[in-house]
Amino acid sequence: MKHNIPQLLAAAGLVATASAKIQAEVRYSDTMVDVGNIDVFAATWQKIYGTAGNQRSILADVTSSGYNGACNSWADGFNLNVNTHIDGQWGQVPGLGPNDSREALTKSIWAALQEVMKLNERNVFSMCYGFTWQEGKPSWCYAGGEGGACGCNKNSVQTDCSCPDAGNVSCKDKTVGHKVPSSIKANLYQDGALLADSIEITFSAQDTTAGGCSVAERIAGALAGFVPGAGSIFSAGVTIDCALKM
Repeated sequence: MKHNIPQLLAAAGLVATASAKIQAEVRYSDTMVDVGNIDVFAATWQKIYGTAGNQRSILADVTSSGYNGACNSWADGFNLNVNTHIDGQWGQVPGLGPNDSREALTKSIWAALQEVMKLNERNVFSMCYGFTWQEGKPSWCYAGGEGGACGCNKNSVQTDCSCPDAGNVSCKDKTVGHKVPSSIKANLYQDGALLADSIEITFSAQDTTAGGCSVAERIAGALAGFVPGAGSIFSAGVTIDCALKM
């Protein structure tokens, strides 16, 4: 019986490639962007899955407005604009389902973003009154009112608003502010070979600081058991790397 040796070798290689588990990697920059209290989930995850053609790729910009100060007056509008740029492409890797690559990339980059944000959460209060003596306390601060987030004594979630430049302030709304890496990218590797599929998200706003790399080990530890897809296909854990600014 004659055998086509090249074809047999190619088939064997395909089986070996298909059976090798895929490892997710996330790299991010040391520069951190203050995105205030914008909805990062809406600007990233929801934008990816809400954009036409996301079965193959995405190229999109999202502009979000919000607050980044600790206490924001009722008289002021949003004081922060954040641009989120998303660039991703994926296909069907041999041995994977049609959307497995996209799912793994999106889950990995979002999991890393969540961990970064958890480590720098802060309170952001808005609809605040009492920066001047004329403003006083609004009706929702008192018994019978709906209450506020802070400064309404027993009728609020917390007594003190801790506003840096004002003492007797009452705020109606409380949200959470964050900083995120200016750039974060997810890649996939199989048997050490970089696959073509990837996704990168960049954030830009007025205020930036260094220091994102200082928490890289903690993020890696938090994601050590994270599996971005089927356990039979993807390795547990996401490799985390951070690029210091030169």
